[in-house]
Amino acid sequence: MKKGRSIVGIFLFFSIVSLLIAGILIYLNQTNGSNDEEKVAIKKESVHIVAIGDSLTEGVGDATNTGGYVPVVADLLEKTDAYEEVTTSNYGKNGDRSDQVLERFHENKSIQEDIASADIVVLTVGGNDIIQTFKQFFLTATEESFISPEKAYQVNLTALLTEFKKENSELELYVFGVYNPYDIYFPEIPEMQNIVEKWNKTTQKIVNETDNATFISTMNLFNPTLKQAELKNLSLNEENPSGTEINNPYLYEKDLFHPNEDGYKLMGETLFQAIEAE
Repeated sequence: MKKGRSIVGIFLFFSIVSLLIAGILIYLNQTNGSNDEEKVAIKKESVHIVAIGDSLTEGVGDATNTGGYVPVVADLLEKTDAYEEVTTSNYGKNGDRSDQVLERFHENKSIQEDIASADIVVLTVGGNDIIQTFKQFFLTATEESFISPEKAYQVNLTALLTEFKKENSELELYVFGVYNPYDIYFPEIPEMQNIVEKWNKTTQKIVNETDNATFISTMNLFNPTLKQAELKNLSLNEENPSGTEINNPYLYEKDLFHPNEDGYKLMGETLFQAIEAE
């Protein structure tokens, strides 16, 4: 009799456990389904990115001729759950200084209309302002030579960001800083690096004072992991002791200034990370 009761008890125990497990599985499936529905619900239909600025936005040096960092970040965003469709408008122009980018904005209705409807605006500017000053003073250029051009750049950049926000107060702004492409070749000349660092501090300050705007540093973005000691006192055309030419794998080999395809990929990935962090 006791044996019969024990068998019944064991049967009831396993029946109850089975029902509990089944209930848990049903609950988990419903929860996962609910989460999937929530992901679909919060997924945006589209995002429009407007890129404006100089040659870094145009994509000079990109062998694919597809627009530098712009298609890179668009592709990365499309692969996430947040965006179903990513559209882009590229208003990069090789050689443009900050005053010329500002002038194009005022004169080009298409730029104004695109920014007015954009979700994200990305700006590259400042490099040509620095280059113009170097060309103007050439061998006599000092750090003091850049004080006045930097003040003019500050006015132009402030005006650009202000005008963008007037067109669309809700947009997200991302501003790339400038970089020194010759740092690895001439580490013994610190003046250029000092100028670029000061220029970036000015840019970052203005960006930080702008609502919903993010500064993206490129100071070390294109520096390969090379030992400075191996590069010291070597010219662009000399060879290092290992017999290989000094080169930066992220820069366009024809001018050693603009990014190449790999360099623009780094820019796109860095921008993507900044957007995802917001």
